[in-house]
Amino acid sequence: MRLILNAMQGVVLMVAIGAFSAAAAKEPYYGGIGVGYAKARLGNNPLGITGATATSLSRDESDIGAKLFAGYRLHPNWAVEGGYVDLGKTSAKRTMTAPGIGSISIDSRNSGWFVDVVGRVPVGNGVSLIGKVGQIYAENRKQLSTSGAVSLAPGTASSFREREFNWKYGAGAEYEISKTMAARGEFELYRKLGKEDPGGENEAGLFSLNLLVKFE
Repeated sequence: MRLILNAMQGVVLMVAIGAFSAAAAKEPYYGGIGVGYAKARLGNNPLGITGATATSLSRDESDIGAKLFAGYRLHPNWAVEGGYVDLGKTSAKRTMTAPGIGSISIDSRNSGWFVDVVGRVPVGNGVSLIGKVGQIYAENRKQLSTSGAVSLAPGTASSFREREFNWKYGAGAEYEISKTMAARGEFELYRKLGKEDPGGENEAGLFSLNLLVKFE
């Protein structure tokens, strides 16, 4: 199954790279910037404390996300986009109250470079519905810290960094302000970011408002 997924990822990347190459000398092309609400989840049950009999868990799973991208419209209904996204920081803290008092915390941040294939369906009055699928070369960084009676086991690392390819999906709507500018609102889902441990695999979503500038 993993081999099939890797093959599919390779196909998506080759198609995207080929599309970029084919479109490099064509117009129109455009650039954009977006900002919005990012929310990620650190797993269902992060941060266990060995020997604890009473604990509580708090989470902060939302932050401001932002992205910068460029695109080539290969056809009135199809485009390829690539860029960089920062999905913000999330954190979780498990506090032990028995048999001792202490805590363990984790801070996690997701970012990466992406390539998308974008479909566009005009619905009238300058409005188009969009859908996208692509890959992100994601970087997941995690930092552990402890306090009080809680400490990391000897030899346990306190910081982690992982880079890998993951799938991403999106949908939204775009409004053509003028021949050279457009506004886009969209939701994107980024799958399986980071390792299972510590803190669990991330799944991040980004609701963003984007301004596109077209060059013709």
